[in-house]
Amino acid sequence: MKNIELAIEKSMLPIEVSTAKEMVARYQATRKTLIDETHGINDTRSIWFDIEGLKNFINNLPENASGVRVHLAAYDQGNKHAPNQTTVIFTGTIEKGYGHVDVLDKDDSLWTIEDDVMGPFNAGRTCPPLCG
Repeated sequence: MKNIELAIEKSMLPIEVSTAKEMVARYQATRKTLIDETHGINDTRSIWFDIEGLKNFINNLPENASGVRVHLAAYDQGNKHAPNQTTVIFTGTIEKGYGHVDVLDKDDSLWTIEDDVMGPFNAGRTCPPLCG
């Protein structure tokens, strides 16, 4: 219970390597397996981003950015590098009275940032098919 309370206060907490391995194995045994079977693919199990790209994204967020949201997404069948594969989209968030919103939130009237540095951004290396 203490970890849950801490997680509400902070969004980046270290976890044990063994816990991380269990969580990854659980994802692969449940969600990934269902996606693979349903769509007839070997879906993404990880996504790699270069450190400079991540630093550039974070360092260019405006001062009023409250955080970063990572949306789970999927490429379409026509994608040249990863057809139908799971991916992620990064967006900067701003704090509104009831929480943190981003450009993908349903009510576009909340989004007043004129600068495109808040995202959405994509193009990590999905594994599979591009592992290593």
